[in-house]
Amino acid sequence: MLTNEVVLKIFEEYLAEDQALEVVPTRHGHAVMLWDSAGQDWSEVTCCPTPEELFDKLLDAATGYQEYLILREDEMDLLDDAGEKKVEQLRLKYLARREALG
Repeated sequence: MLTNEVVLKIFEEYLAEDQALEVVPTRHGHAVMLWDSAGQDWSEVTCCPTPEELFDKLLDAATGYQEYLILREDEMDLLDDAGEKKVEQLRLKYLARREALG
């Protein structure tokens, strides 16, 4: 069964690496918050009332973060085929973890 704890375990490595993203438990579900260092404020806050919504949000955030890292490293504006394949492999890894743990 997919629980919030299982979702956080699935994304444990990503959450430790991405210093701009915070996941905070609230009485309405987990809040996923993205820090804007330039504006010194939260640029995005999303409430995830179910574990499925939390998983989907973190999957989007993790793949977006991977895209950012590839683009920054290669000084590109758009992902090439190799970059897209790397992001898709990451996505599939998280989906497999969900299947195994959830």
